[in-house]
Amino acid sequence: MLNASTEFTLASINIATDLMTSGFLWLLLLGSFGGLLAGLLGVGGGMLFIPVITSYLHQYDISSAEMVKFTLANSIALVFMSGVSGTFRQIKMGTWQWKQSLTIGIPGAISNYFMTQAIQDGDWYQKEVFQGVFLGFLGLSILNMIFGKSKSSRSKDGNGNPQIEEQSTPYQFSLIQDWPSMLVGIFAGTIVALSGLGGGIIMVPLFLIILKKSMHSATALSLSIVPILSISALIKYISITPAQQISSYQTGYLLWIMLIPMLLGVIFFSSLGQKLATKVPVVWLRVIFALLSAFILVKTLLELYS
Repeated sequence: MLNASTEFTLASINIATDLMTSGFLWLLLLGSFGGLLAGLLGVGGGMLFIPVITSYLHQYDISSAEMVKFTLANSIALVFMSGVSGTFRQIKMGTWQWKQSLTIGIPGAISNYFMTQAIQDGDWYQKEVFQGVFLGFLGLSILNMIFGKSKSSRSKDGNGNPQIEEQSTPYQFSLIQDWPSMLVGIFAGTIVALSGLGGGIIMVPLFLIILKKSMHSATALSLSIVPILSISALIKYISITPAQQISSYQTGYLLWIMLIPMLLGVIFFSSLGQKLATKVPVVWLRVIFALLSAFILVKTLLELYS
């Protein structure tokens, strides 16, 4: 008979072995890259996480509807953590706009919950529909980043060094003035539920247009709203028992064998991306976003029609 200590050690070795054989280093690298992009672009990293998760899930024999739910759940978990990591850095630096984040995020969280419930209640949301939604918003985002305009966020200090735009007056909630922002939150929350993206792919362009924010301010605000939008869906996916159990290391629809290495990368690199975002020119942020989006767009199209 093995004692408790020995059994615990053997279990730990088995978990570590399973992690390594599941492509730990590759998943860690991709999670790090996704976290870096989340901090740089304010898009939550979901546009990179979705193709990675989908490719990983192909090794399992699961139905189309279940494939979508597993993909959404794990992408939302990664998006949530990237937003939390970025928000902690904003809190540390004293730049977190929490009132505005809640004004936009709470309506989004409510819409996210009801759309997630609708997805869970049936098998109507198949893989092909999901890919169509994902491609549609990805294409819209590419067009905005290429042709959209935003004011510059940079001014010069006394030494000629660039400064990041600050809010000139403290934010105060006003239903009359803030209803467009709340609609943006509702729309973004629905998109998170349908696509597994962080909502930034919609919020950043609309913040530029509606709130007249600079690119850097829009990405920072978007990143701080992402955890609020995604928390309700994340709780939902954790608490539900999937129709198909595909791993020993699974909580609801969350696959820890895949999530752990990617989460580690997200946690450490999301705040780094946000730090770099204040130093990278807006034009380069647009180029990075457009090129990555175009690559993922082509990849998803090839997969859809192969």
